[in-house]
Amino acid sequence: MRSGAGPRRARSASAVVAALLLVAVPVDAWQAPSPPTPPLFASHEPLDVTLSADFDRLEADRLASPDRPSTLLVTGPDGASIRIGAELRTRGAFRLDPTNCSFPPLRVDVDGGDARGTVFEGQDNLKIVSSCRPGREAYDRLVLLEYLAYRAYGVLTDVSFRVRLARITFHDESGQQTPATRVGFFIEEDEALGERIGATAFELAEGKNLPVSAFEPSSAMTMAVFQYVIGNPDWSDVAAHNVEIFDRGGVAIAVPYDFDFSGLVDAPYATVDPDLGLRSVRERLYRGWCWNDLVAAGVLQRLREGRERVLALVEDLEGLDGTVRSRAAAYLREGFSDLETDERARRRFLRDCRAMPS
Repeated sequence: MRSGAGPRRARSASAVVAALLLVAVPVDAWQAPSPPTPPLFASHEPLDVTLSADFDRLEADRLASPDRPSTLLVTGPDGASIRIGAELRTRGAFRLDPTNCSFPPLRVDVDGGDARGTVFEGQDNLKIVSSCRPGREAYDRLVLLEYLAYRAYGVLTDVSFRVRLARITFHDESGQQTPATRVGFFIEEDEALGERIGATAFELAEGKNLPVSAFEPSSAMTMAVFQYVIGNPDWSDVAAHNVEIFDRGGVAIAVPYDFDFSGLVDAPYATVDPDLGLRSVRERLYRGWCWNDLVAAGVLQRLREGRERVLALVEDLEGLDGTVRSRAAAYLREGFSDLETDERARRRFLRDCRAMPS
């Protein structure tokens, strides 16, 4: 097992820019041959898993995030239960604050030897998203809606994090908490996504920004338009805020994560940056850069073609009640409506875009 998220290629922003090729080829078209899909992400069927650890200690790990011993209990191919050794640690920022969430977000580091032959074979460091306020049904719905956002981005572009929905039984080995089963999902690790797209996770130095010109235009605009559709202004590609940056031959590829501050999820703890002039998290603001017409044409066409597949995800996702499902579908249709015609798209995504820094 690895104790961290793994090595990253350390490159300066100037090195990324120096090798940049500003072309309008969709980023998916540049992909290296993709490795076989690992078992965990080969299906969208909810996975049943028991996660055992001293959750009483983990919930206290707010200022530091030491590895805590744990086990995953899964069903093997023959139907027998298999125990997989693992280590758990807390992660995140906003949701790690106990005033925002009573249960912290987690990352699980799986023992590769134990996982052989199971659905977790080939996995290592996985983020886990689950209810941050256990026992409140409304917070379970937030998990499903954020999962929906990840799945929606995945049907629009392969340059996205894979996710797997799960019914996770949390078993507290300290005996202080009663075992409880909650909805959650696992998120593909950075290195696995990098391998799929032929790139390496890029660690941006704290307080530094990448220049806009470092980014591959199609992936940057695809992400920005998608964030508009789901009503999420809580991101920055240049500052790597809720965006993972991958370096592919000197070209920066932006991949979004953490959608809980979006209008689609509409979490009760979500707030809007007053500097953006928004009145609520349901109000949309396009925060993408002003790419050229050729880039925009390809991106907008791709998202138009993906609209019905995204809406189908809403209808197919189990666990959403009728009111939440209808509200989510209506919100997404409203977001996609600005892509329907060239004139509406031009007004929204080419006129209201952010000017490139000189």
